[in-house]
Amino acid sequence: MAVAAPWDDHAIAPPGAQPTGPSTRPRLGVVPRRRRTTSIIASCCVVLFGLLLGTVAFQTRIAQNQLALDTIERSANLARERYDSLRRARAELRSPNRLAVEARRLGMVPATSGGFMTVSAETVAAVAVHAESLSDSDEQTTASPFDRFAEVKAVTGEAP
Repeated sequence: MAVAAPWDDHAIAPPGAQPTGPSTRPRLGVVPRRRRTTSIIASCCVVLFGLLLGTVAFQTRIAQNQLALDTIERSANLARERYDSLRRARAELRSPNRLAVEARRLGMVPATSGGFMTVSAETVAAVAVHAESLSDSDEQTTASPFDRFAEVKAVTGEAP
């Protein structure tokens, strides 16, 4: 039993194949290679373009952030300068020499001596009783501390 060769006439040919006779052999040749170089270069160009576009976007974002940072830094410097000038003005206003000049201008004179006075227990009790009655009326009206001082002085008399 002999096996038929694919080029034999009596062999069963696959569908769509042309029968070949014993005298005609199929012609063999080198199939040209598909050139993938063009597709590889095109792919590399697309990737490179994407990277460059990403780099430009990144640099633009950095520039925008730098502008915002410069603006914030400028406003912080202005606020620091204003704070320093206000501290300087406060120090000048609170200086003892300036306070002495203003006190003289208002008619005040320096004290000749300083000392403590003792307050009797009766005066303290009278002030406490009067202060309790003031606390109810203070809730209804808002009085300045100087008005309350005058009321306390009226109760205590001449004693400081």
